Amino acid sequence: MVYNSPVDESKPLSHVKPVLIAALVCDVAVKDPTTGKISLIGIFDKIHVKQFPAQRPVSLYAKLTEAEGNYQFQAKYVFSNTGETLAEAKGEFAAKEKLGTIELNLQYPPLPIPGEGRYDFQIWVNGQFLGQTFIDAAIMG
Repeated sequence: MVYNSPVDESKPLSHVKPVLIAALVCDVAVKDPTTGKISLIGIFDKIHVKQFPAQRPVSLYAKLTEAEGNYQFQAKYVFSNTGETLAEAKGEFAAKEKLGTIELNLQYPPLPIPGEGRYDFQIWVNGQFLGQTFIDAAIMG
């Protein structure tokens, strides 16, 4: 999965570390073409499944500020029990105003859920860890 917003390739990657304001997992994140607003539908942090292994599509919304310049980002989906990265989204963005905000709206295909436990969505920019959100998976019951 790749996310792109216009980047000036003549400029190097920024050394300014952005601040992660929010990171949320939801069923669907949609951008209104008229207003540009992103609506998050079905925000959650727990998944109950009939059996493991399982899989589920999710959307990850992240909002950043204090960014200035060109950035490459990664959103890693990590099984906390083992530390294994199970999926990853990569992309790039350019931030023109340090006081502005950047919104990342990532639509993942069905993600693997190999067992009970916590799954982290880690946000990285230019190789620096900004923060994370998570979902917990358990058997229904």
